[in-house]
Amino acid sequence: MEQKKLVVIVPAYNEAASIDATVRGLQTCAPALRDIGIALAIFVIDDGSRDSTGAIATAAGADRVIRHAKNRGLGAAVRTGLRAAKAADSDIAVKFDADLQHEPLDIVSLIQPVLRDEVDVVYGDRFEQISYRMPIVRRIGNKMFTWLMRTLTRWDVTDSQPGIFAVNREYLGVFRLPGDYNYTQQILLDAYHKGMRFAQVPVQFNVRKTGRSFVSLRYPVKVLPQLVMVLIGVAPLKIFGTIGLFFLFIAGVVSVSQVTDYFLSAASKPIENVNLVLGLLFFGLQSLFFGLLAALINERNG
Repeated sequence: MEQKKLVVIVPAYNEAASIDATVRGLQTCAPALRDIGIALAIFVIDDGSRDSTGAIATAAGADRVIRHAKNRGLGAAVRTGLRAAKAADSDIAVKFDADLQHEPLDIVSLIQPVLRDEVDVVYGDRFEQISYRMPIVRRIGNKMFTWLMRTLTRWDVTDSQPGIFAVNREYLGVFRLPGDYNYTQQILLDAYHKGMRFAQVPVQFNVRKTGRSFVSLRYPVKVLPQLVMVLIGVAPLKIFGTIGLFFLFIAGVVSVSQVTDYFLSAASKPIENVNLVLGLLFFGLQSLFFGLLAALINERNG
């Protein structure tokens, strides 16, 4: 039976203390994966580390170490890894953190829905098997963004920002990840608007032993603009069409109100605020046409 190819991408920035254990831990999955017809390859994305992360990853046996000349952000590293997995003609790509908060063997259960052709994107769900109490800032942030993703995607998202996820060949062929900071919410929105199928699988989650989390109080400020970028990229007509219709509706309400006042002799002319109404109409129509043009461009390029 022909083996399927699995590429595990590991973004790493100054992870010299943990990258050796991460690569060697992932290698322990190889026999279990081989038993179900999966060939494993490990790609480490060295995101401009100032330490010896890349050299240690190579020495530990990573199949490829791809280096960014400077630190570009976790989203950029994931994008590079997914592109590399696609170029390597992989059937499945798994993203795995370099800090060993996840268990390598969970990859075997994570990819099962993909192997059964039930889904295109699988996220790990950390909260059934978490081994420590997550800091309150991270818990609040996760709950907020999980609610937002459930609302925007209508998927039953239970954990919107795990460090481990899997995607199949179909999604690798069409993914778009424009932001360089967050990736988890970008992928959820991108996959949803491209008609992909989604599921979550429980995974273990351990306390961080080295490094520190990138999540802080500034996280929402950095993330929200990038989510807007994704929405504009994958559903421009929905975004700009809604904006356009809103301004046209306001123009209509103002016009009807003022014309009514005129016929009731409460105003001296049918439209008192001509510039306001024309401005609302112009902006609304411009937004509609921009959304339509962007949608046509997306369809042509898709």
